[in-house]
Amino acid sequence: MTAVEVAGGVHLAAAPADEALAALPVPEWATREARGLAPRRAREYLAVRALYAHLVTEVDGGPASPLARTARGAPVVPGRPGLRVSLAHSDEVVAVALGRGRAVGVDVQDAGLPGPAMLRRCCPAEAGRMTADPAAGGRDFARVWAAQEACVKATGQGIAGRPWRIPVTAAAVTGRWQDLTWTQLRGRESASALCCAFTDRTEEGR
Repeated sequence: MTAVEVAGGVHLAAAPADEALAALPVPEWATREARGLAPRRAREYLAVRALYAHLVTEVDGGPASPLARTARGAPVVPGRPGLRVSLAHSDEVVAVALGRGRAVGVDVQDAGLPGPAMLRRCCPAEAGRMTADPAAGGRDFARVWAAQEACVKATGQGIAGRPWRIPVTAAAVTGRWQDLTWTQLRGRESASALCCAFTDRTEEGR
């Protein structure tokens, strides 16, 4: 599970949750935190934190400490100034992005169409085409929503950032929104979409 460098100082790793749990050690602190969670939630929680710990060690060196949270719930890496983190999971896949001197956001989405109102809100220009071909439309919607979600995660706002207002087309491989660049990491025919967003590099991270 080698990290991919998406851009300078931006590293990402993604894997099926079961594969991550089979291949990577789960930090002791994560096991403690997961106690009391429902089995499905615990599986996702442990898998994404095992991947986070692996990525921190590979990219930044040393053991990964437990994550802290901002007031809006965004994850923070304690004790590592300038290192930003974003976590994501779908039903089967977990993903982690790290940014050195860059804010980052990552999102993974399984293919599928939402309800008509959500589809029109997120993809006003493409909703009709997606509805007419649900299989291809579901894959395309996943790409759009993954990019929109990755962007608002990078701002630290999450869903409060109203991701549906970010203009994204399904065919685009990369794009810009405000001070963010987003890039798709899987092809359009994939059963799930994986997208990473990041800010321009700061002097601190050079």
